[in-house]
Amino acid sequence: MKTGMNALIQLIAASVLAVFTATSGWAHAEMTKSSPANGTTLASPPTAIQAWFSEELASSGNRLQLYDAHEKLLATGGLDPKVSSHTALRLAPPRLRPGGYLVRWHVVSADDNAVSQGYFRFSLRGTAMAPSGVAAPSLPALQLIAPGDHSTLKNPVAIVVQTPGDIKKLTMGGGGQMSGMGGMAAPGVHLHIVVDGVATMPTSDQLTAAGTHRYQYVLAPLSAGTHMVKVFWAENNSHQALGPVHAATFTVTP
Repeated sequence: MKTGMNALIQLIAASVLAVFTATSGWAHAEMTKSSPANGTTLASPPTAIQAWFSEELASSGNRLQLYDAHEKLLATGGLDPKVSSHTALRLAPPRLRPGGYLVRWHVVSADDNAVSQGYFRFSLRGTAMAPSGVAAPSLPALQLIAPGDHSTLKNPVAIVVQTPGDIKKLTMGGGGQMSGMGGMAAPGVHLHIVVDGVATMPTSDQLTAAGTHRYQYVLAPLSAGTHMVKVFWAENNSHQALGPVHAATFTVTP
């Protein structure tokens, strides 16, 4: 009886070990932390951008890439030579201006060559930030149409704004000048879309018509959970809000 029971226990133990061994091979390298941290707003530009991972990475095929708010590639990095365990990526950014930035990572696990990828965001604050709601009577009206406050959505999330102004002059790349409601000019002002504290300044080419005086901007995939979006006109250099800041909180589901 004892012999049979021991054999059964050994069989169960062997089965558990086999399952553990098999499933451990399915694990992919995941980012455990980053510098800057995801969603951080910095007062000064970072001297290096880094990401750390849960397991050793392969000697090749890994990359860390920095993009600006217009999705322009600014810099690319790879394995951090200062980390002997091969569990970190690093890049040296160029001189950065105030605004939002996206960092994409693509890594290959050393043990099974499994590929995983993801991203994190950070923003750089301007040197002079003024309170929102500064009076700017020459600016055209701006409304946040979508997403609705407390709405539940799936990726990709579309931001819809409404303004009677000329969108080519309301956005980056449109000559840096915005026409006001009364025909007055407001030089150095453009549209800001801020999601979870990270600013994006879309160009007119990144916006699509969504009805009369309405324009749509599609966000990169967001993680499941609650997010906040703000839209406003902002001064080009300091990125201070001019006029009302319109905000909405929404939830992204898997």
